[in-house]
Amino acid sequence: MATSGESANDLEDHITEPLNEIDQLRKDKAQLEGDVAHLLRHDQLTGLLNRSAFVSRVDHMLATMDHNSQKGAMIEIGVRGLPRIAGSLGRHVGDYAVSALAARLNTIREDSHLVCRLDYWSFALFMPTIGDPLEVLTKAKTIIAALSQPVDWIDRKIKLEVGAGVALTSASDSEAATLLQNVGLALKAATEKGGPGYGFYNPAMAKASRRRADVLLALTETIEKQTMSLHFQPIFRASTGELVSFEALMRMSHPELGVISPVEFIPVAEESGLIGRLGAWALAEACRVAASWPPHITVSVNISPDQFYSGTLLTDVHNALELSSFPAYRLEVEITESTMLKDSDIVMAQLASLRDLGCAIVLDDFGTGYSSLSYLWKFPFSKLKIDRSFVHALDTAPLMKGMLKSIIDLSRNLGLKITAEGIETDAHVVALREYKCDFLQGYLTGRPATETDISSVILKNFAESLKPKLELSKVIERAAMSA
Repeated sequence: MATSGESANDLEDHITEPLNEIDQLRKDKAQLEGDVAHLLRHDQLTGLLNRSAFVSRVDHMLATMDHNSQKGAMIEIGVRGLPRIAGSLGRHVGDYAVSALAARLNTIREDSHLVCRLDYWSFALFMPTIGDPLEVLTKAKTIIAALSQPVDWIDRKIKLEVGAGVALTSASDSEAATLLQNVGLALKAATEKGGPGYGFYNPAMAKASRRRADVLLALTETIEKQTMSLHFQPIFRASTGELVSFEALMRMSHPELGVISPVEFIPVAEESGLIGRLGAWALAEACRVAASWPPHITVSVNISPDQFYSGTLLTDVHNALELSSFPAYRLEVEITESTMLKDSDIVMAQLASLRDLGCAIVLDDFGTGYSSLSYLWKFPFSKLKIDRSFVHALDTAPLMKGMLKSIIDLSRNLGLKITAEGIETDAHVVALREYKCDFLQGYLTGRPATETDISSVILKNFAESLKPKLELSKVIERAAMSA
């Protein structure tokens, strides 16, 4: 019996052990599948939902939402400076900062809120139910305040700039992808224009975004087909009316979009990285056209800040001069103060190289920035261009006369020539001549002209300059005859 009992137990063990192993394997498989599913839904660094899982969850919530009685909201949180931190201190420091920000965001969200990490420098939060827009605004401000606090790293504090874009749900925008697009536009508008650091989406942003996309496509086609053109606005010596220079101005026309202003297509070119090709073309074209002018007439070309950071500016200038056999002293490079606000040492070094080459350097839109005066002693500019807003203010603000005179006197004491832009009335000319401004530019003195019309502008100015000499010769001739 015992032997028989032991044999039965052994048989039961032989059967039970494999079954237990199979059961454990099933549990391990389920655990592994759960772990894999969790990894597929969550960001490995922060533990937050990843983009795809977030979109899926939000889409489900939106599909079950009664948009007539229930309102929700999406907030995108953008963190500027993370790539800089990762580049200077190491990627591990950047990852640490991201994890710290994610932890803060997770602590201030409510249980009903969904939070995800969108990409390296942005997060998103979805609020499925809100009372009114003020509630969303309060949440956005709370998030900005919490995430803007410095992150402690060993012996230093990492300071980051945080902004937020907000979009409310609606029956027409009932997909997560659309909401994310909307909050992205709102965030971009908020960070570009400055201010409180947050912005609400409105339909005009989507319209503007579509327009930028259309302009980008048109710009790409224009560059490829080489249909961009330059117009040239004349600049005259204030004291004599002599034509001394032309400013090259880019003009763009598209078969479908029509004429597109530089105010619109230049920022698109800068954002898309096309400004380098566009700027190199403008330099070469301006030198080619100006090479046929009388040798005393110069040409000025505006340089975008991005051209200084591309690393090709000096090569572009050299190529433009060599292709047209155009002397460097007849080329004026115009920059705005914003060019020097970022990586000023890099910009200054390139400006110095251009000056050594023989080009004149002009500080454009003088007076509109915050620290223009500091740049006047940091770099020896050749000329200042007074912004048109100062000139136009002469008509309405009596105090502007004294301010304008002070700017001209300061420039003269520094050995700089001065050009006033936006000349539109005779009163402007009279006042600026009185203040001994060197050069005048504006619609009153001369509108931008095409390449084919430049010859007539030059000849007309030459003929007008001869009138006093001819009148003097006639006086001398009559005096001789009478004698």
